[in-house]
Amino acid sequence: MAEHPDTPGPAEAAEPVSRWNMLKYGAAAGVGLLALAGGTGQQPAQPVRARTASAVRPLAVTPIPGVLDLYINEGYLKMVDDSLVYHRGFGDRPTDRSDPAPSLAAAPHVFTADGQLVKSRSYPLGAPLPPRGTPQPLGPDPANPGQYFIRRNYWASYLPARTIVAESGSTLRIRVHNRLARDHEFVLHNAGPDGTDAGTGRIRPGASATLELPAPPPGTYIYSDPGNAPVERALGLFGVLVVMHPDHRWDVTPGKASFERQWIWICHAVDPAWARTEAAGGTVDPARTPAVPRYFLLNGRSGYESLALTRNEELNLASEEETLVSGYPRQLDVRQFGEGGTAGTLRGGQLVRLINPGIVSHQIHFHGNHLWTLRRNNRDWPRSGGYVDDDGHIVLQQWEDVVELPQMDRKDCIIPVKRPPDALDAVWAARDRDWEYPMHCHAEPSQTAAGGMYPGGLVAHWTLKGTGTGGTR
Repeated sequence: MAEHPDTPGPAEAAEPVSRWNMLKYGAAAGVGLLALAGGTGQQPAQPVRARTASAVRPLAVTPIPGVLDLYINEGYLKMVDDSLVYHRGFGDRPTDRSDPAPSLAAAPHVFTADGQLVKSRSYPLGAPLPPRGTPQPLGPDPANPGQYFIRRNYWASYLPARTIVAESGSTLRIRVHNRLARDHEFVLHNAGPDGTDAGTGRIRPGASATLELPAPPPGTYIYSDPGNAPVERALGLFGVLVVMHPDHRWDVTPGKASFERQWIWICHAVDPAWARTEAAGGTVDPARTPAVPRYFLLNGRSGYESLALTRNEELNLASEEETLVSGYPRQLDVRQFGEGGTAGTLRGGQLVRLINPGIVSHQIHFHGNHLWTLRRNNRDWPRSGGYVDDDGHIVLQQWEDVVELPQMDRKDCIIPVKRPPDALDAVWAARDRDWEYPMHCHAEPSQTAAGGMYPGGLVAHWTLKGTGTGGTR
């Protein structure tokens, strides 16, 4: 692709910024110099521009132990209706715009408390993987027919693409390579000291910059390119950081609600008109051209793809493991989400981290069971003494029929995976198969997009598993 006429000159180091950034790694050298020298410790090589025939395009660099490499790439992604839409993204390998499978969403990685960086689709590392995403129970609960004892602190959780996990006590080291023809940036929002942003600063075309910072407190964070907000984010330059305490890997935060496994839901909205403008070398002015999203994605999938109803079994399996909440019914204790009647069992549900790096607000609605909201933007909601915030919202742990999720919001909710409250005794006793309930967004944009082709947008389902499978005892 030819460079944009406004492309800056040869590659330069990222400009220093006031925010916490890696350019103080070692003595403002260390990994930053090693990155450009291929990890040899020698003087930095000449800019990649001198070694390529086309635009400024960093090639794959020599990996450095403990450092996560992200490449700012561009390309076209297939939408649910088979349309190709231009995107950008933080990929884990360098790819060109013409690549039929561009790397625009990095695979999940884990920064461990002992200093390792591990590529892994699941966490906790080494924990058993739930079959097709569904944790198997410990065994039947004799006091509650049709329900089960749930294993405590046992099952791993699958992670969608764009997810970084960091354990408390770890140090994040992320090296970002800008392969595009304009400046870009990598920012971890609210992850720096005192909740400030932590970023690389501007990265010139062909340049690289490294961000190093200690893992922030346990919680959910968004990373993005904040340039021309929210345009770069809407084009795909975003992702999620989840911080877990290594001694509380099945707790929302230390001492808070326990869960069987967690599900990370990353919501996104795509505006093809914005994408066409940027692909042609223009610059979207979001004030003059308001976003009109046509596609709504959950963990990178939309509509029947998100629902695991395709002819592609690999895609269906990924949706089941990463997105489609499922579990065996259990007797729930909402007072503590803690131990059950038998040692090692759990009276809690499953954690759903709702994350919206997108450009429209959502209203997440589950059928069958309500959600119990615990936290918003890493702040615990009280169990009593609630209050109304400046926006008129009630701040109190409670059952919610619809969970509001504005742009850049993160909410931690427990789905109880319990007998639906309106299930009659006779119906419950006769249950011989899985019960599946829909999840959909109640906000109008995701339901009326593409000429009203709902449910082609932000949809999923969750499964209350049936009887007859025994357990794993």
